[in-house]
Amino acid sequence: MKKLTILLAIAFFGFLYSCSIIEDVIKPDKLSGNQSTIGEVGNVFTLGSSVTELGNVDAKVASLDDGVSSISISIDIKNAKAREIAKAIPDLNWDGDKVSVTRKYRITDEGIQSVHDEGNLTMVKYDAKIGDSYSLKMNGKTVKRTVEYKSVDDEYAYGFYDIKVMKVKETGRGLPGVTNLEYVLNHKFGLVGIVLNFEDGSSKTIPLYSRNEN
Repeated sequence: MKKLTILLAIAFFGFLYSCSIIEDVIKPDKLSGNQSTIGEVGNVFTLGSSVTELGNVDAKVASLDDGVSSISISIDIKNAKAREIAKAIPDLNWDGDKVSVTRKYRITDEGIQSVHDEGNLTMVKYDAKIGDSYSLKMNGKTVKRTVEYKSVDDEYAYGFYDIKVMKVKETGRGLPGVTNLEYVLNHKFGLVGIVLNFEDGSSKTIPLYSRNEN
C-alpha cells in the first residue's frame, strides 16, 4: 500500500510538471476571422494633425505572410518627452531623431492581435465583453490588455464621423512617466487612437487613420 501511494505521488507530481511544461510551450491561440484589408500589403496609416510632438511618419503594411501582417514604421521624434518614452522600448532602431521598427499583427474582421517571438497578444476581439483580458510575458514583463469600455452610441469623433468604439487598457510595459496605454478601436476602421495616460494625471491622444477598412 505504501509503495502504491509513493507511485501515485510520483505520477501526480509528474503530471503537474508536464502541465507546467505544456503551459510554457503552448502559445496563446491565434486570432480567428477573415483577413482584413487593413492588414493587406500596401495599406498605409497616418496620424491626426493634432500630434505635434512627432514629425514625418511613414507607416505601411510591408508584407503579409500566413495571416501575419508586418507593418514597417519610421517616425521623426523631435519632442524630448516623446524621445524619453521611445528610448525605453528595447527594439527600436535609432538614426538621430528618427526611429524605425517593424511590428507584426494579425488583423481580421474579428479583431487585432500582436504577434511576438514569445507568443500572441490580442489587442481586441470586437465581440469581447467588458472585463475580458489578454496577457503575455515579454522581456521579463507581463503586459496585460483589458477591455474597459464599449460605447452604445456613435460618440467618438473620427474624421468627419462619430463612431462607436471599444477601449482597451494596457499595463505592464514600464514606460517612463506613463501609467498605462489605452487603445481605441472600431470594428470597421480598426485601431483609431492610442491614449497615453501619464503619472502626473495628464494624457495625450494620438488619432490614427487607416486607408483601408474592414
